Amino acid sequence: MNDAELHCWRCGAALDTSALPLAREEVCHDCDADLHVCRQCRFFNPGVSDACDEPLAGGVGNKERANFCGYFTLAPPRAGRADAAANARAREELAALFGTPSNVPGADADAAANRSELDRLFGIEDGSD
Repeated sequence: MNDAELHCWRCGAALDTSALPLAREEVCHDCDADLHVCRQCRFFNPGVSDACDEPLAGGVGNKERANFCGYFTLAPPRAGRADAAANARAREELAALFGTPSNVPGADADAAANRSELDRLFGIEDGSD
């Protein structure tokens, strides 16, 4: 495995591979993320039910916290900053297509207007006399 390709699963910082194999308590020197985690393992696969391609590995609840899995094999993370940029771009495209998301300032006014329009369409009275 090429040492240059090993990076933290959370921040993307290059990992010091001089102390391999990783101890369970090992953390990233930049962001303090645990490194002996499912997200940093070569068997990590979010596309399967338990997110692990190793059939004998026991289930791990939190894939981003240190664990005692004996099948852990350090690997380059599959998701990184490029995926975060793609996610942000997709969210922007969805917002442009469907309108402002509810967690954006000013969206409450849009939500109230939308609710009012739905009530009008379905013939629901506002309850005031």
